[in-house]
Amino acid sequence: MSNMHYGLLLNMHFYGSKSRPETPLEKMKNLLSASIGWIVAALLIFYSGFASAEGGDFALPAVEEDDEVEAAPPAPAPIAGIGVAVLDTGVQLDPALNPALFVPGSASYVGQNPFVDLAEQGTHGTAVAQIILTLTPQSKILSLQTSTGSTSVSGNAVEAALMAAAANPNIRVINHSNAALAGVSGAAMLATAVADQVVVMQAGNDWAPYPVGDARHAPGLSGKGIIVGGLGPEDEMLGFGNQAGDMAQHYVVATGSSQFADYWGTSFATPRVSALAAGLRFRWPDLRAEEIVAVIKRTATDMGAPGVDAKYGWGKINPTRAYSPIGLVYTPSTAGTESPAEPTEEEEPSDDDVDSIEVSLHRLTVGAPLFNALKGSGFFDSVLVFDQFNRDFNWNLSDSLKEQGAINSARSFYADWQREKTPALIGQSSAHQIFSYTPPQFNKDQTTDPVLLVSSLNDQGLQSHLGFGVLPKTGSDPFLAMSSKGFLNPSSFLKSTIHLGDYDADGIHSLIAFEATPGVGFDLRYSDIDDTSDNNYQGSQITAASHVKLGDFGATIEGGWLSEGKSLFGGTASGPFAVDHAETRFLRFSGYRMLSAQTALVGSVTGGYTEVNAETGSSLSNFSDLVSSAWMLGLSTREVFKLGDSVSLTIAQPLNINSGSADVDIAYGIDSNNRILRYQDRINFAASGIEGLVEVGYRMPWTDQFDIGAYLSLQSQIVGSRPQVLDPQFLLVGRSSF
Repeated sequence: MSNMHYGLLLNMHFYGSKSRPETPLEKMKNLLSASIGWIVAALLIFYSGFASAEGGDFALPAVEEDDEVEAAPPAPAPIAGIGVAVLDTGVQLDPALNPALFVPGSASYVGQNPFVDLAEQGTHGTAVAQIILTLTPQSKILSLQTSTGSTSVSGNAVEAALMAAAANPNIRVINHSNAALAGVSGAAMLATAVADQVVVMQAGNDWAPYPVGDARHAPGLSGKGIIVGGLGPEDEMLGFGNQAGDMAQHYVVATGSSQFADYWGTSFATPRVSALAAGLRFRWPDLRAEEIVAVIKRTATDMGAPGVDAKYGWGKINPTRAYSPIGLVYTPSTAGTESPAEPTEEEEPSDDDVDSIEVSLHRLTVGAPLFNALKGSGFFDSVLVFDQFNRDFNWNLSDSLKEQGAINSARSFYADWQREKTPALIGQSSAHQIFSYTPPQFNKDQTTDPVLLVSSLNDQGLQSHLGFGVLPKTGSDPFLAMSSKGFLNPSSFLKSTIHLGDYDADGIHSLIAFEATPGVGFDLRYSDIDDTSDNNYQGSQITAASHVKLGDFGATIEGGWLSEGKSLFGGTASGPFAVDHAETRFLRFSGYRMLSAQTALVGSVTGGYTEVNAETGSSLSNFSDLVSSAWMLGLSTREVFKLGDSVSLTIAQPLNINSGSADVDIAYGIDSNNRILRYQDRINFAASGIEGLVEVGYRMPWTDQFDIGAYLSLQSQIVGSRPQVLDPQFLLVGRSSF
């Protein structure tokens, strides 16, 4: 090529422009100079063609007389799509070659036509290209013919093809299906790494426990190389396919077949990974090659031994999970900073839960009063979120919301029943008692956290209690007295007050109670919850109550103050729904009336007033004061089917917001200039529909040592014009006194 450049320079000198007319002598000198230049150029061009034909593994195409020779080829024009270089036996698409499917610059490095498939089996490179184009139609193929279809491949041809692919700015992925047969220098591989290209290489079909050939260069590609093994029709490792071995960190597997060829091998697993890489680069063009490889590996379905293993490497590629958010997910905050949706450790999506955002947003839980308002508003049906690779997604956050409280009604029923069991007395004196209320095996997290109650007593009706992991109860509470008679208190009644959500049994609780006369009592409660490790919840509450028991009637009036940090109504949501602080003042009236010795009517009404301080960067801000209410009416009866059994039936309205609003500012998209688009409005939290809860509970002593219980609830929600939703919960439990 340097010889042709020299001839070109002579011609450029000969045809240089003139600034004045030529004299006869100058004309003669120029004519002589031109003649010499043409002779020298012809000799050099002839010599260059002769040397190329004689000395190398491949010959350069001859330069025709009519060809326009330039000093340097122009840069390739950008293409619409993702360029994938196919290093193989050539690509021959049938029935006709469609230029729209190819990147300009296809070449043969074995002296043949890159658009003719030389495979001995009839097709190889063509089948590879067809797999890529079928799985990722946005792909464009650059055919670099590096093999004649034989079992040996020239390392020089492959190296030249790699260098050509690396130099082509339109190429984002290199599919190297000759990898097992070639052996190139590290310099060629380094060129591809510098060029920010994903290099996908077959592991080989040599029955080996590790990849061979060019795949051995994967560790030197700075995370941009990936090796592919082949799976059979039942997702079993191909017996002849090379396994991951010492290249496990760079290795994935894919199905090793093609509908365009009648044979199997790692060659046809490789383009499946290339197609996935091309699709990811098309969807997120700013991702670097090493990030594309990381996404493919991290979203692969684990196979064989848990984790990355020497047979399957990272496992089988999973395109569905690859196009889903990974790790921590956040929305662009109103302040322009990132708002993490889950401030916890990184979690991998499970095979059963493809929607990895559900894993990342498993703490996207809001208090029950906010749940309907947020779900019914429509503001959060299509929200812009980013994952840890800064990939953008439009996600329906409404479907990711969980309701604090309602989803745990069954658990509350069970936990309360278990705490009704006679506590274990640890120590006692005339002035105090120490109880263990719940054996460790009943703890929801199966730990041995202390669940203790320390009580101090005197003869004047004054009691003080300090509970660790248990909410103290006193004899002045009329409903406790009702329970002691064998009645089953409904779960909705126990949860109808505004207290520490589902955290009433966690933390530290203190109680001072005074029974003025038989049937009349007063108490003062204080609770402090720090459950940040499990539920990211912090809160404290003060409650004052008066209790009255008069014959067949009992009633309680109570009021209090609830302070929540980073939470609202017991919800622990972070990210777009986070709040800094909330304070609620509440009042509740509850009572029961014995209709007979076996039947009691119970009911309660609750009202609350809440002030909210928004979290900086949250999608919700400028809260107005929130007014909320709840009510329940239930019937409890005993000895229905058997002596000692009890049944409860309850109709209730869970705590709803009657009035209140906040500003909403949520990102929903990105424009062509990469600017974040936001939607701003005011959201009304007042319930726009009807919400109701029906609960049925039953328990029965089966034997003297064994009880059984059952719980069923149906929660209906009509939010605006949305259809009714039933959220059934059923629980069947047993309790032994052994």
